[in-house]
Amino acid sequence: MSEASDNKPTAKIRLGRISATIWKRRNSEGKPFYRFNIESTYKDDAGEYQTSSSFSLNEALLVSKVADLADTKIRELQDADRDR
Repeated sequence: MSEASDNKPTAKIRLGRISATIWKRRNSEGKPFYRFNIESTYKDDAGEYQTSSSFSLNEALLVSKVADLADTKIRELQDADRDR
């Protein structure tokens, strides 16, 4: 399977500091599939924005909501791919 495809995210979902980025990829036969990652954004002690893929218990519900929204979006994208 090839991970190389579009360089830009297909979609981004954000709830507060938690976000999911959805990427469209193509397998070796050229068929599309989707992957996503979830991360939180925060400012470090120097005031610079950083990201993390580690979450606290207080963020667990928000992470699950973002994952649910990513699942819904990916299913919509797959349906649109099939309609083409």
